[in-house]
Amino acid sequence: MKHGRYWALAAASVVVVVFGSAQATGALWREEKVISGGTINSGTLDIKVGPAGAEVNNYVLAALGSTNLGPNGFSQASLSIRNAGNVPFNYRLQGTTLTGAVPLTLTATLVTSAAQCPTTGAPTGSTTVLYTGNASGAQAPTAPAARLLAAGVNEVWCFRLAAGADPPQIQTSTVAFSFRADQT
Repeated sequence: MKHGRYWALAAASVVVVVFGSAQATGALWREEKVISGGTINSGTLDIKVGPAGAEVNNYVLAALGSTNLGPNGFSQASLSIRNAGNVPFNYRLQGTTLTGAVPLTLTATLVTSAAQCPTTGAPTGSTTVLYTGNASGAQAPTAPAARLLAAGVNEVWCFRLAAGADPPQIQTSTVAFSFRADQT
């Protein structure tokens, strides 16, 4: 008889726990909203980077690098950014990550074509400086601002990484650029 009582108490405890759990998870509110009709449009948002005609999602900008970068030296290369989708979007250089021992300064300039971003000298032609400062943590334009890019259109950025007057010797650094695109 003792075992029967324990089973009854155990079963009652389970029922109380189950009932208590079910009560705790119930919704305590309900909301409905009727909206007037409208149009829903869909599309493809696709940002591509790299050389014109060969853009990809992840691109190694090998031209933006140098061995034996001396005091006040720099490396400069262009990057094409294209809206490969069919809807316009807002985009920006979301951030940069600098790894290594060489502190670098980044200058990001908007140019009309890759030819206006020579490996030596300043960018030429019609230019707009988007960012100048520490290469680590750079954003251009600064959030929440962004650049509008229509479907099928590209922009060319000229990136310059510069060492200071006294860079550490026999050291390296790597910079990774991250872009963000949001549908307008």
